[in-house]
Order: sequence, then C-alpha cells, then structure tokens
Amino acid sequence: MTTPSPQGATAAPQNGMGTAALVMGILQFFCLGTVGSVLAIIFGKIGMNKADQGLANNRGSAKAGFVLGIIGLALTVIGIIVWIIAFAVAAANGDLEVTTS
Repeated sequence: MTTPSPQGATAAPQNGMGTAALVMGILQFFCLGTVGSVLAIIFGKIGMNKADQGLANNRGSAKAGFVLGIIGLALTVIGIIVWIIAFAVAAANGDLEVTTS
C-alpha cells in the first residue's frame, strides 16, 4: 500500500474574504449601512491581496465587494453633506421652529 506524496497535494483556495466582501458590499444597501461599507472595503482589500499571492482564486468577487464598499461609503458621505446643507438652508430661512416646554 502506498501513501500519496505531499508534493502533488495543493491547498484549497482561501476565498472566504473575497466572498465576504461581496456579501457585505451587497447587504450594505439593504440592512448594514456604513458598517457594511467599511467591512466590504476591508475584506475586499484582504481578498485581493490573497488573490495576488496566489492563495485565492476569486479576485473578481473581492474587487467587486471592495468597489461596492467604496460606492456605499461615498453615498453615505454625500447624504450627510446634503442633510447638513438642507438643515443650514432651513435654519437660514427661519423654517426651523424651536419649542420649549
């Protein structure tokens, strides 16, 4: 009985980070918000690095999650800026009513 040689064995690809980046990038638009954006960016960068090192074979998924994370974060920043401008315009026009009880 012969045993298989370890030279022919290859490790399974480490695709977890790329997949997690894509999932976080998609879910940020539905339920995770800014936290999902940040996680998608982090996991996407780690996944792309693993793909560059030859440890993973899903660079496309990792990059898609990374890009979705950046888009979500940019939309959050734009939304905050629009909200601040709308609040400032309303305050300047006297449309804000302050009540004390």
